[in-house]
Amino acid sequence: MQNALSICIVLTGYSIIPLDTEYSFNIVIWHMTGIVLIGGRSKRFGKDKVLEHIGSKLLLEHVLDTIGPLFEHIILIGHPRKDLASYHVIEDIIPARGPLGGILTALHTTPTQYCFVFAADMPNLNSDFISYMISCAGKHDIIVPVWSKGREPLHAIYHTRIIPSIRSLLDQNIYRIYDLFQKSSVLKIPEEKISEFGSPQQMFANINTPDDAQSFQKDRKHN
Repeated sequence: MQNALSICIVLTGYSIIPLDTEYSFNIVIWHMTGIVLIGGRSKRFGKDKVLEHIGSKLLLEHVLDTIGPLFEHIILIGHPRKDLASYHVIEDIIPARGPLGGILTALHTTPTQYCFVFAADMPNLNSDFISYMISCAGKHDIIVPVWSKGREPLHAIYHTRIIPSIRSLLDQNIYRIYDLFQKSSVLKIPEEKISEFGSPQQMFANINTPDDAQSFQKDRKHN
């Protein structure tokens, strides 16, 4: 199936040029693995939100339903659960290191050069925007959306060549993904481009509390 999308041509630094063209989603799945981080303690939610039913399906399934058609391989990174036995789940190679440790595990595990890393609690993902970001993968180590609320490191693409940089940070007990950006070649997708695909406020929204879950369900009913 052919889809008209905006393709990102990387020239230098952070410069990008949009180009309207036709291409198939099947082109983008071979060189990149889809990763969903399912760790975390869900403290604000009060229980394991990954397995919480939001509407008719699990919160995790909202994410997987969107990214499933875009990747040849999808791996869940985090501690196993009985209810996730049918999925490909890999535990962190260095436990208790937060999302940065999850990214390290993903890059060590992936059969491809790139990983597209997603949080498990973002049910409003936009498949066209994800495909656009995939098309931007090239010379950079990291591709990340940036908007008025900041960067979105758990809706970002990472190359395996940054593994030594991540290990160096973890060896120093530095767990902030933003510190990794300082050591890497980063392509930033600006808010102007993000907004061509939808509201960044919506597509990057996290489900952190039961109230967030209720609001999401209400919005779905109205839409």
